Amino acid sequence: MVTPLDAPTTDICQCTKANGAHKSEGELGTTVICPDCHLEEANTREPDDAAQTAQPDESDVYLAFKGSVALMGIAESHPSDLSIKKAIKSGREVNMISLKTLLDEEVFTSTDAARRRFPNLFSEDLAPGPEEGQETRTELPLVKESRPGGIDSNPFEDARGGLNTGELQNSRHCQNSQDPQFPISLPIRPRQRLMSQLQLILEHACFSFGQRELQKELDKWGHSCAEAVSLQTWVDLFKHDKMLETEDNAGSILDLLNKVAKVQNIVVLRLSVNFDQVNQLLSSVEEFIRLLNIPVYQRAIEQLREFIGGILRTAAQNAAAAQKEADRKFAHIEAQRKILEQQEEEVQRFLKENLDSIRDSIEHDVFAAMGQAKDALPDIGLADSR
Repeated sequence: MVTPLDAPTTDICQCTKANGAHKSEGELGTTVICPDCHLEEANTREPDDAAQTAQPDESDVYLAFKGSVALMGIAESHPSDLSIKKAIKSGREVNMISLKTLLDEEVFTSTDAARRRFPNLFSEDLAPGPEEGQETRTELPLVKESRPGGIDSNPFEDARGGLNTGELQNSRHCQNSQDPQFPISLPIRPRQRLMSQLQLILEHACFSFGQRELQKELDKWGHSCAEAVSLQTWVDLFKHDKMLETEDNAGSILDLLNKVAKVQNIVVLRLSVNFDQVNQLLSSVEEFIRLLNIPVYQRAIEQLREFIGGILRTAAQNAAAAQKEADRKFAHIEAQRKILEQQEEEVQRFLKENLDSIRDSIEHDVFAAMGQAKDALPDIGLADSR
């Protein structure tokens, strides 16, 4: 065992054959011939040296190695591999023992594990607040939202849109095939057209509301048409001034405004939405325009929601029927697969039994032929094979 270089020395061979009674001569760092094993050994110290037991602060070890690319490679693969063993043999044993312990506890690859191991390094006053890390709102904030199922949207994923056939796979490969309420995404073209139309309707409805309630402000800001103000800007204005808040909706108006703003995010970020989410958005848009009290847009949204709702209900029913039929066929295939597997096992047994019988027959016939040859010859010491 190797100790720190500043520890007092007693030159004793540490090989497994040494009895501890022999002291080796020579300076530290040189090699001597061990009188027990007759092998060349490096001068080392007494294993019970008090200085050897000094362990470094593991939090210092953690901070020193945190973020090391090489160490992350070890931590992700095998923390007890030869890299650690070689480091121990090279003379950094105490540090490596601490490091290996930390690797085993996964503190370098898991922030939660590090927080549990070193709570003083993750004090509450250093934790980010609820508002920290969030982008400051501008006139047109485009906050990336999550796709259904919590998967971030990928603008190059499912580019064609449409019914997600991956959700209709064999139950052996996809659990969703047994779920009667699996989400079906709206195809990309009608989704973009519908959401763009909703955004345009909402922006014009908001501008009509502004002309009625905020004409002076519109003139002051120089906004002379609906296209001059984005939907998100209107939402931010309503959040700030609380113009649409009433006693009945005081607890829900903020959520409603966030849902309305989601329409613009879907358009710009090409976010995927399923049938249920489309219906929820249409319902939120209808409620929002009702608060604006612009009858012409309210009637248009009510009619649009009714038509779209009917289309989606029919599509959902057809998809459910297709799923039911697919599940029936999958079940039939699975039953046939089990039958075929049983038949395969029977064929394997048949083959094994016949091959065993052939081997036994060969053994019998070979021994019989050897016996006949022995009988036809004089006694030359051939063994009896019968």
